[in-house]
Amino acid sequence: MVGATDPERIGAFIRSLELDETMIGPTIERVRQELESYRATADTELEDSVRRNLRLSVQTLRKREVPSPGDIWEAETATLQRLQAGLPIEDILAGFRVSMTGILDRAVVLAEECGLPERDIVWMTGLLWKLSDAFSARAAVAYRTHGLEVALAERRRRDSWLHDLLTGSLSAAQIDQGAVMYHLPRDMTYRAFCTSAHPVHELEAIRSRLASDREELILPSEGRLIGLLREAPTDFPLGTLALGPPRALSEAMKSFTVAEDVLAAAEGTIESGVVTVDSLGWRMAVSRIPATLEVLRERYLEPLDVSGALKELIPEALEAYLAHGRSIPKAAESLYIHVNTLRYRLSRFEEVTGCSLESTDTIVELALLLYRKPRLS
Repeated sequence: MVGATDPERIGAFIRSLELDETMIGPTIERVRQELESYRATADTELEDSVRRNLRLSVQTLRKREVPSPGDIWEAETATLQRLQAGLPIEDILAGFRVSMTGILDRAVVLAEECGLPERDIVWMTGLLWKLSDAFSARAAVAYRTHGLEVALAERRRRDSWLHDLLTGSLSAAQIDQGAVMYHLPRDMTYRAFCTSAHPVHELEAIRSRLASDREELILPSEGRLIGLLREAPTDFPLGTLALGPPRALSEAMKSFTVAEDVLAAAEGTIESGVVTVDSLGWRMAVSRIPATLEVLRERYLEPLDVSGALKELIPEALEAYLAHGRSIPKAAESLYIHVNTLRYRLSRFEEVTGCSLESTDTIVELALLLYRKPRLS
């Protein structure tokens, strides 16, 4: 019970606080300044929260006692709303504290204007801070009760945002909102990626290897992992990791498109490691020209069907020849055969196909064809 001798003055102060809206705008601004996660929250939502906290404060002052945490249903409602919007529990509690500070600051001004003595102002501020503690206690209970459910919903929402970001389905405002929500600095660049396909039970180990910090987003998709990385790993022994070029969040789709092209170009020929446009070079063109590859197959490989035992040996000789910069001694050494044996196989190719290995066109076309040979055979 308050020790004031003038209940009428106390009542006037409470009515003034109830009707006062001057703290709403500054409180919203303060919440956004101190808590980045709230910057994506709509003004109307924040205004509703401040008004709700003000009503709760006025009720507490009128009853002259703090409700028990179990009676503060507003705390659970507000907590669940913020959790479902993707805000961490520590920011939710801090947001309420900031809101209460705004209300309390204004209440002190109004109390002085209403002529409340110092002892009543001390009583009033103490009561409101106890209310803040009770609110926090109820919010914590709500988090423990519903945290897992909300976390799963948030995971689904984050995965959906990431998918839409990579496929170019988000507006600029939605990208900004996700950047704040998922702690992605806008002044950084990110590399989109996709991995080769793996059994489901292997994906978590791969995710753990890639996820070095919270600023990286990874999503399982059709048996592979896709997402964004801030830092490109130097090695990757768990299959193929295709990387797009570094891009701002607003251009993540462009990076992801390149990553998918890189994976398609590497698929079937590179079993593990990090691959990029730079590392593949001209091989990037191979996945885009299936019709051309079929023509080249008919031109260079089908005629070898008449070569008997050399049918498999000639393509092998050609691959070694190209892989070693058209050096016959090095190519022969890699195959463990005599240089004359290699020369015979290469000349046999020229004889059967009618194509010269001195021709630039032949060399380029063979390089394209033999790069994809495992998929064409």
